[in-house]
Amino acid sequence: MRLAAKAIAVAVLSLLPAVSSAQTPASDVAYCHSLSQLYVRYIGHDFQYGEYARQRANNDAQVAVTKCESDTAFAIPVLERELKAQNFTLPPRG
Repeated sequence: MRLAAKAIAVAVLSLLPAVSSAQTPASDVAYCHSLSQLYVRYIGHDFQYGEYARQRANNDAQVAVTKCESDTAFAIPVLERELKAQNFTLPPRG
């Protein structure tokens, strides 16, 4: 009985990211894309910029760049933190 309850809990928890991404406002996704474009262009790496840019990139921020579509609640604060740490002015939100 307890094993079945654990299996149901795991199944429900695995669906939470899919449910939350369906409720993400388009403005948050657009803002996240603006942040990720700034990050990739000036701090992070794009494959065309070579090895030096890959060495400078923060792993959390690289993950945040890829999560802009699915988990803006994670991605936006990470990208904002990284851009502020490098003295960038953040784009307007909204």
